[in-house]
Amino acid sequence: MKIETASLGRQELHDLIGTAISPLPIAFISTVGPDGVNNAAPFSFVAPVCSKPAIICVAIGLRKNEKKDTLRNIESTLDFVVNVVDEKLMRPAIDASTEYPSDVDEIKQVGLTPVASDRVKSPRIAEAKVSLECKVVQEMQIVEQLREGLGLRAIVFGEVILAHVKDEVWVKGKIDPRRLQVIGRVAQNTYCRTGDMFEMKRA
Repeated sequence: MKIETASLGRQELHDLIGTAISPLPIAFISTVGPDGVNNAAPFSFVAPVCSKPAIICVAIGLRKNEKKDTLRNIESTLDFVVNVVDEKLMRPAIDASTEYPSDVDEIKQVGLTPVASDRVKSPRIAEAKVSLECKVVQEMQIVEQLREGLGLRAIVFGEVILAHVKDEVWVKGKIDPRRLQVIGRVAQNTYCRTGDMFEMKRA
């Protein structure tokens, strides 16, 4: 099977790439708006870029041809928090993807607890086993095909300046992935657990 990507529609390409490169991490990003209202939303087009400095990039598309609250807030405060999604946070993260009005605190709306961060304006989520406070270092924009026509996708690069890790997952100076139990996205509405792990050393 050979697939010319130019022949595929937007959703078909989204499914192809999102499934071929998987599992994708789910970044539950919390921000705060200029009006002081908190926001939280899950994103799966996210990846670490380098280790020192610790840079994460996240792709944020438009919704109904307008910037999402997450992007507007990030551009206002120049920061955000990545809360790692485990099995307990999965349902609230999915619920937070619903289109709430911008004046609704989505963290509280889905039953979670916003906590003031130490180094950034955006709040972190108390229930997350790992939260990464990030400062924006760069934003790029890419033209993409949307349902409504051409639009822009923002690629935001953030430097992790402070990590909050709960004691229950911190073992011998590292995060124990077996205790963290992160969730990954493997396809549209399909996710995986990281319970089955194995080690393989370099030759």
